[in-house]
Amino acid sequence: MQGDELLEAGFAFETVAFSVERAFQEAKLGAAGIDAGHYGNLADPTFLGHGALKAMHESGISLLGQVHMTQRFRLHRAVRVEEPLTVAGMVTRVEAVPRGRRVWCRFSYCDREGREVCETERSGLRPDPARKRGPGGGSAPVPDEDSFEQVTEHRLTPEGVAAYSDDTLNAIHNDPEVAARYGFRAPIAAGLMGIHYYVAALAGDGMPGRLDLAIRFLRPMFWDDRLSLQRRNGRMRLVNPEGKPVSEAEYSLQ
Repeated sequence: MQGDELLEAGFAFETVAFSVERAFQEAKLGAAGIDAGHYGNLADPTFLGHGALKAMHESGISLLGQVHMTQRFRLHRAVRVEEPLTVAGMVTRVEAVPRGRRVWCRFSYCDREGREVCETERSGLRPDPARKRGPGGGSAPVPDEDSFEQVTEHRLTPEGVAAYSDDTLNAIHNDPEVAARYGFRAPIAAGLMGIHYYVAALAGDGMPGRLDLAIRFLRPMFWDDRLSLQRRNGRMRLVNPEGKPVSEAEYSLQ
C-alpha cells in the first residue's frame, strides 16, 4: 500500500487545519440515519477522526483497504461546528500480524489558542491482499451476554454506507469489487460510522462536554446489516444479525 514505507514508530504526519463543517456533519449523520439537529452548534466528536484521516492522506499514506481496529477519543471540552482546529499526529507502534501490518497512531487537536481540546488514538490493519483473510491482529473476546439491555436498532443500507464514505479515500466502503479483493462478502461500513451510534446514545440529554470513549472493532459491519445497540453500565456494543458483537465500547463522562 502506498506510504507503507513511511509507517514506522516515530513517523510524524503533516499537521493539518481541520474543522467539522455544518454541512458535512449534517450530510454524514444523515447517511447514518441520525438527526444532526439534535446536536445544535456542537460537533459530534466522532468527526474529529476525519481530521486524523486527512493528516494521513496529506502525508502520502494510502487508506485504500485499511481496516479500522481500535479508536479512542479523550474529549476535554465540546467542539463547536466549524471551529478551526489543528491536527498533529504520529505513529506510535507497528506490529506484523497474520494479514499484514497493524499500525497505532496518536493525534492531538488544538484550538486557535493552542489548547488541546481532544486527543485520539487509533489502530488499523494495513492488509496484504495476497494473504488469506483471518485474524487481523487480535482475537475477538468471548461475548459477555449478561445484563446488556437493548437501547435501539440501526439499519445500514448500501446507499447510506456509500454516502458516508463518498470521499473515495477507501473504496472498501462503497465498491463491491474492492471489498471482495480484500476478502469481504460486501462493502463494510467505516468504523467511524458505527461510533456515531455510540455518541448518539450518550447524547440523549445533549452532547457531553467531556468524554473518554474507547472502541474496539471486532467484526465487519456490512453495508446491509441491521445493528442492535446494547448498553450496560459504562459499556456498550453493536450486535449484528447473527447475534455477534461487531464492536464494543467503554466510556466515561468524567
